[in-house]
Amino acid sequence: MVQTVDSFSKIQKRKPDKSKDSAQVQQIGGPRINILNYFFIFSLLFFAVLLFLVSYFQNAVYLKETQITDDYHRIEVDARMVQAASDYLTRNVQYFVMTGEQSYLDEYFEEAYQTKRREKAIEDLKQMEEIDSLVILLEHSVQESMNLMQLEYEAMRYASEGYGLELSSLPEVIQETAIADKDSDMAAEEKINHSREIIFSTEYLDYKNRISDYETQYLEEASFVMDSLQTDGRQDMRRLLVLFRLSIFYIIILGIMLFTAISRMVVHPLKDAVSSISDGNKIFPINGTYEIQYMANTYNVFHQSSEDTQKQLKNAAEQDALTGLLNRRGYYTIIDKLSQESFPIALLVIDVDQFKTINDTYGHNAGDMALKKTAQLLSNTFRDSDIIARIGGDEFVVIMTGITSDKKGAIVHKANILNQALQNPGPGESPKISISLGCAFSSTGYSEDLFKKADNIMYSAKESGGGRIRFA
Repeated sequence: MVQTVDSFSKIQKRKPDKSKDSAQVQQIGGPRINILNYFFIFSLLFFAVLLFLVSYFQNAVYLKETQITDDYHRIEVDARMVQAASDYLTRNVQYFVMTGEQSYLDEYFEEAYQTKRREKAIEDLKQMEEIDSLVILLEHSVQESMNLMQLEYEAMRYASEGYGLELSSLPEVIQETAIADKDSDMAAEEKINHSREIIFSTEYLDYKNRISDYETQYLEEASFVMDSLQTDGRQDMRRLLVLFRLSIFYIIILGIMLFTAISRMVVHPLKDAVSSISDGNKIFPINGTYEIQYMANTYNVFHQSSEDTQKQLKNAAEQDALTGLLNRRGYYTIIDKLSQESFPIALLVIDVDQFKTINDTYGHNAGDMALKKTAQLLSNTFRDSDIIARIGGDEFVVIMTGITSDKKGAIVHKANILNQALQNPGPGESPKISISLGCAFSSTGYSEDLFKKADNIMYSAKESGGGRIRFA
């Protein structure tokens, strides 16, 4: 609302125009906002995809490390399973030849032909990857265990006959195990002792030692393979962490670049443009992106065109012939417009003190010089947006738009400047004079009551001796 009135007041005022520039179009450059936008969007997308991939591969490495740990645990379990099965068979065959209880024989063959922990360990191991060497070692261990069973079958056959067990009740493999012809005539006790000799023989212990050796090699090889795989995994993880940190670093750099670019090419140019527009000036210098420069350049063209229009309107409007200010008719034209708007204004009614005495003492030419100098000082002292008019012989009016009562100090300062200049004329100027000022404020625009308040308080200032300002 205030901007509308300010623009109108600038068009209607009768102050001399200070702008001599013509509308010019500045060369427009700078990057386009959409290009910057695409650059930062694609950059962010690139790093987002990069971070996603890094995170994905980090998770893959983590899962691989977890799988390695699980596999190593399975490898150890399989080794213990083979060892436990072999020891279980040995223990049962030893108990059988020592006691002759068939239950140990049954448990032995249940493990050998039903539970089959050794075979299950081999099958489980074959399902894992990159451990063929471990499978071979464990198969050797199982094969030695299988070979050992042939001695155990022989021992169990001798023990079965020694303890007088019914042959038909024994497993088929025991029935098919032959006894040497030379031993067929052995006594029962001798057969039992012979079965014990087989179980505790050097050959039997050699088999057990070879089984143990294969299992030891198996565990050592497993440890080596797992360490190699974990070392590779740790190296992959370190590389991914470096890449992750670099990505974060470049994202931070990109964020700083984005902030700097927006600040330098968008925010600051817009703030400067708003400041220039608020002050009623052209936007200069024109900086920023192509779009902001285009906007600023377009505004400057319209601003210059508006200034040219002001010149034409000033020439066409009614002016006071003596001072070049708005005369009463022009003043009323403006206040008719101002009365339709609602915004804060300060109205100053100004009167030259003892003007009749100047005319009578120095002549009318001196009076005219006094009026011209007063008008010139008013034009130079008040803002371009302020409306100044001569509405009577020695009476002037100033309408300051957008001013509230908290600006009294500034108005007093302007009044003192005026009176000081009028009290100290230069050579060949009008005689020493003073002015009285009455000021009234309104938050809702111009009204006749506002003028009456300012006019009455101005006369109060004159009656107090003149050369001063009073506020209503």
